[in-house]
Amino acid sequence: MRRKRTGGKNSAYRREKAIMTASVVLVLAAMTVTGISVYRNHQKSQEEEQHIVDFSKLEEETQSPVAQAQNQSAQNVTGSDKDSGELDYDPYYAQKDKDLSAPAKTGGESGAGAAGEQETGSQPTEEPKDRNIGYAEYRNEAYNSDGSSSELADGELASGGGQANAADTDKKANGTTASQDAADNQDEALAASANIAVQESQLSFGESSKLVWPIAGNVLLNYSMDKTIYFPTLQQYKYNPSIVISAAEGTGVACAADGIVESVYEDAQTGQTVVMRLGGGYELTYGQLQEVTVEEGDYVETGAVIGHVAEPTKYYSVEGSNVYFKLTKDGEAVNPLDYLG
Repeated sequence: MRRKRTGGKNSAYRREKAIMTASVVLVLAAMTVTGISVYRNHQKSQEEEQHIVDFSKLEEETQSPVAQAQNQSAQNVTGSDKDSGELDYDPYYAQKDKDLSAPAKTGGESGAGAAGEQETGSQPTEEPKDRNIGYAEYRNEAYNSDGSSSELADGELASGGGQANAADTDKKANGTTASQDAADNQDEALAASANIAVQESQLSFGESSKLVWPIAGNVLLNYSMDKTIYFPTLQQYKYNPSIVISAAEGTGVACAADGIVESVYEDAQTGQTVVMRLGGGYELTYGQLQEVTVEEGDYVETGAVIGHVAEPTKYYSVEGSNVYFKLTKDGEAVNPLDYLG
């Protein structure tokens, strides 16, 4: 009777068979890859050998009698081209190099040389009118009509020298004009400052000085810094550091005292406003103006018109058109009615 193989033996047999099969496949794959690599390297070496130039053959060909005869013919052709005047250099500049490098001749030698040239009939070489810019010696040197030379900057042509000099002259002239204008403006500013200083020194407003009314009209709101007064437009009680004078719109406003305009500005409450220095620490403020005729720094005499009455701002719409008139001493408000004559 035959023995039946157990299941364990069959499993081991299958594993061994699979391992052997895989090994054979790997070996065959490795041999295939190796063969392909060797084949490609062989093909590459053959291609490189095809592209290698054999210079030994060229040397043998150049040493042959036929090649030597061809070279001699080419040299003859080149020599004939040079002799025909088709030159790759300028003989004039070669001669000029020789003249520049030659030592200076004495008076006797130069005379003898001139005599020799006259005997042989040769003529002295003239200086070139059109210079070669690429030539180093002539790029930096320009020749005048009398044979003298003048140095030029690198790359500058003699024909452009006059234009460059003219441009430099214009620049210098413009620079001089600008400098002169700046100096004149500075002198004017200094003179104006000195004039203002002199005029301000003449201002001598004090406690005994008097103001003229800037406009004829009734006082709508009195000066009041010790108690509040009622403002109809605002509908509230407030302190008032000025007086508000009733006036018709468009009426001229006069300067109340000699002074210098400190500032001209726009204010939400007082509209277009002018502040003037009176001297002695006193300043006058005019508000609710339009068409102001003065500027900062102006010296204004008493009675001169400084502007006109404007439409009232929204802070004085109920009061109507008016002139805001305020006097201060060292920044503190004082009652202008005490100074109005």
